[in-house]
Amino acid sequence: MWRRDDAALAFIGSRRGLLLLLVAALVAVACWLLLASSSPFAEKYSGTREERLFDKWQRQGRWDKIVSHSREHAVQSLACQKVALMAQWRQGNTSVDLKECLTDSREVLTSQTAALMMSDSYMLLGMPAMAQRAAFDAMVKTNGKKLRERPLRRLVEAALVMNQPQLAMKYITILEDYSSSSEWAQSMKLLARHPELIYHYPTLSKLRKSYENAQDAFFL
Repeated sequence: MWRRDDAALAFIGSRRGLLLLLVAALVAVACWLLLASSSPFAEKYSGTREERLFDKWQRQGRWDKIVSHSREHAVQSLACQKVALMAQWRQGNTSVDLKECLTDSREVLTSQTAALMMSDSYMLLGMPAMAQRAAFDAMVKTNGKKLRERPLRRLVEAALVMNQPQLAMKYITILEDYSSSSEWAQSMKLLARHPELIYHYPTLSKLRKSYENAQDAFFL
């Protein structure tokens, strides 16, 4: 007669036993990921659902969606509140004070998504130094290589706009290891080596002229 240990080993050695163990392992991993994604630690990096939604709309230029959503729902995130104000301004609301779209406090940078949203806002408003600072915060608030790709791109853009080619080259070198950014990094490398070519890039050229003729600011 088999002992219980022998029966257990026989079960584990069977195909059915292996299949059941695999399913159990997958369920355990899924549960762990679900808990991790809903934990405060995960939110610190990825941001709230509201922040991810506003970030997507801002990147798509869907200012109408941001405005309509903020009118129908109470906006919780401070970063989202700032983006909602800017969306109103972009939609032609001249009563919006652009200073209200900005902040010199790090309280707004509660997650990587919030920091990236504010970096985008600052860049759109022609304030690359503040965009650079927010991108640094986004780098700090990430725990994975893939999540560093977007803030690294912003750091390259900000450095080029502020005529800091050596700093830009530092981040370009890092981005060359990202397959999805390698081609973009090569084009930016040419720009870092020949800063005068920035005037052939409409968006960066406009930001450079704005930066040269306006007072930028850093976070306090």
